Amino acid sequence: MSTPILQQTPDIELWQLVRKGDLQAYGEIYERYWETLYESAYWRLYDKSAAKDIVQEVFIFCWQKREQIQITESVAAYLRIAVKFRVLNHLKSEQAREKYRLLAGRELPEITHSTEESIASADLQASYQRELQRLPEKMRQLFIDSRDHGLSVREIAEKHALSEQTVKNQLSTALKKLRAGLGNFLFD
Repeated sequence: MSTPILQQTPDIELWQLVRKGDLQAYGEIYERYWETLYESAYWRLYDKSAAKDIVQEVFIFCWQKREQIQITESVAAYLRIAVKFRVLNHLKSEQAREKYRLLAGRELPEITHSTEESIASADLQASYQRELQRLPEKMRQLFIDSRDHGLSVREIAEKHALSEQTVKNQLSTALKKLRAGLGNFLFD
């Protein structure tokens, strides 16, 4: 339960309290944004359960990584981008891909981006690119072939004259390294 003082506290100040472990400040941020984040996820997925799970995952991630997450512009924009990335990861899963195909005939709402969202998205993208560049060259290329080019493990193995197990091991290690740098935020 938030206090009247917390209800009047600006987001950035609340986030600084959260970073210090203040559970009431965290609760206030949750109360301010969970509903709009849920609606955003739902209108992209048309799946209430998945939308709730995604919002919960984002808030759990933010609490667990609160000391590492630097938000200087907008807590709301950061959370919206976080949900957007989680939704995109969800859509990449095989089951969600099938649901998406069924919904493809529907007109999806147009998604607009505020300046704050654009800044937050650019920050996340820059962090991702920085961590990607830290990977060894061969590992980075295998990861790019998998994630950006959509190649299967078999196709990557053939392309680089490697065993499928070597490709799997390299992709697994790449994910571990990226997660260490970015948290589990961007990858399922």
